[in-house]
Amino acid sequence: MKIKLKKLALLVEILGGLAILISLVFVGIQLKENTKATRSSTATATIDTMTNWYVTMGASEETSRSFYRFLSNPESMTKEERIQHIYNFHGLFLAFQNSYYLSLEGTLDDRIPKSLNQVIYGVKDQPGFKLYWKSRKSIFFEEYRDYVDDLLISEDIVSDGVYKAMDSD
Repeated sequence: MKIKLKKLALLVEILGGLAILISLVFVGIQLKENTKATRSSTATATIDTMTNWYVTMGASEETSRSFYRFLSNPESMTKEERIQHIYNFHGLFLAFQNSYYLSLEGTLDDRIPKSLNQVIYGVKDQPGFKLYWKSRKSIFFEEYRDYVDDLLISEDIVSDGVYKAMDSD
C-alpha cells in the first residue's frame, strides 16, 4: 500500500508540474497578446493625435494661411497671433515628445517617431519654427531637447513638401 501511495503521490506531483507548466505557457501567450494590443492602441492614439492636429490646422483656409504665415514670417504677425501658433506647435510637439518616449520604452513602434521626424525636417529652416523652438524648447525633457537639436543639425534630405510649394504662391 505504501508503494501505491508513493506512486500516486509522484503521479500527482508530475500532473501538478504539468498543470503549472501549461498555465505558464497560457500566461505567456496572454501577455504577448496584451503587449500587442497595447502597442496597437498606443500607435492608434499617437496617429489620431497627429491626424486631429492636421485636420484642425487644415480645416479652414484662414487657419492654414495664418499658420503658414507664422512659419514663413512670424514677425509679420501680431504678438497674439504668434502666441496662438506657438501654442499650436507646442501641442504637436508634446505629442512628438510622448511618441519619442513611448518608442524608447518599446510601447510604440520606433518607425512612428522616425516618420514624425520628417515633419521636423520639413519645418526646421522656417523662421516660425525657429522662433517656436527657441521660445519653448526649455519646457521639454532634456533628452528630447537634445534629440530634436540633433535633428535640426541633421543633413537628412527630405522633400521640400508643402512649405516650399507655398513659397511660390
